[in-house]
Amino acid sequence: MKAVQILLVEHEGVEGLYPFALTHCSWEMRTGLYTILERWQKTIPETTVSVVSHRDQHLRSFVERYPDTHAFVQAHTLLIAGNVLLSPSVMRQLVDTCVQSTSSFLVTCGGHPVGAYIAEPLPSPNHAIDHLESLDADACPTVECTGTIINRLWQTLDHIDASITWDARLVDRLISSSATVHTTAVLDDSAGPIIIDDGARVDPFVVVKGPVAIGRDTTVKPHASLNAVAIGPTCRVAGECANSIIQGFTNKAHDGFLGHSYLGEWVNLGAGTTTSNLKNTYGHINVDMPWGTEDTQRMFIGLMIGDHSKAGIGTMFSTGTVCGVSNNIVSVGPPPKSIGSFRWLDEPYNVNKAIAVMHTVMGRRGMQLGPETEALLRYLAG
Repeated sequence: MKAVQILLVEHEGVEGLYPFALTHCSWEMRTGLYTILERWQKTIPETTVSVVSHRDQHLRSFVERYPDTHAFVQAHTLLIAGNVLLSPSVMRQLVDTCVQSTSSFLVTCGGHPVGAYIAEPLPSPNHAIDHLESLDADACPTVECTGTIINRLWQTLDHIDASITWDARLVDRLISSSATVHTTAVLDDSAGPIIIDDGARVDPFVVVKGPVAIGRDTTVKPHASLNAVAIGPTCRVAGECANSIIQGFTNKAHDGFLGHSYLGEWVNLGAGTTTSNLKNTYGHINVDMPWGTEDTQRMFIGLMIGDHSKAGIGTMFSTGTVCGVSNNIVSVGPPPKSIGSFRWLDEPYNVNKAIAVMHTVMGRRGMQLGPETEALLRYLAG
């Protein structure tokens, strides 16, 4: 049987995934226990899953943070956009179709091109992209797959339930043998599975209503309430959390409501921080993006916040707040609905001081801010 590798490719409109895309590649988006890349790796473990991006700085940062990611190999290649969310069954069907095919074909999702199978070994990832661009959409066969193209970060929130259900079938055990769940905790899986990963801890009197994914080494603190949330590794979570995604290495360690929100990595929400996720009018929520205001066509959106941003105690975020990277958000009333990057109150945040804090914060978790990632952050700071 011929070998087929998966090559996840960043799309040209990746900046639309703001603020996540400021510091991450699209395949790093978490929708359940796993990110898009991790789900490919878990679903087809015998297959090489590699990545390529036109954003060189972001790719170097990713490789630095995830050095075990497979390198590109010269093999028949299935290219798929990194922002396409597919179920494990669709992933397997695509790979099976590639194995059986003797010629190249385009892959579409909802009629939109999202990738291609290249039926010849290629010497490099760039050759794969060049080959993809040379394919004639009118003359080339097309394979349609069922999935979702994620063009805005808030769209991930629609897929928490399905993603956790998928991921529950990919783990050996729903509750890891190395996880700790206090006897007074309530785990209600009547509406969806509950996954508790290696080394995670669920403290006394926690209520978990599935579907919920709790990442490795994450602590859910006493009296927390979780419902339809996906939490990445090494987080601290307390209070009420619903319909939200926490990428990883983030602290929401005190009371306060988090709803319909996406938190990046190394975020810290001070005690009592609360998000509004519903307008008093019950109308559509507009969000202020760097390129202008967008109507999300949604009734529920809370906070979208980038890596290394911190909110002071008692912060009250308005509905549909969007916040960039490395901010210190302290305000008497609700902060602005649109906050850029590297801001301290209303002033610029000195990048050297910001980087020094990042080194300290990551060092407390036994991790380091690598030079490639630091270079990317300095670039973002201008």
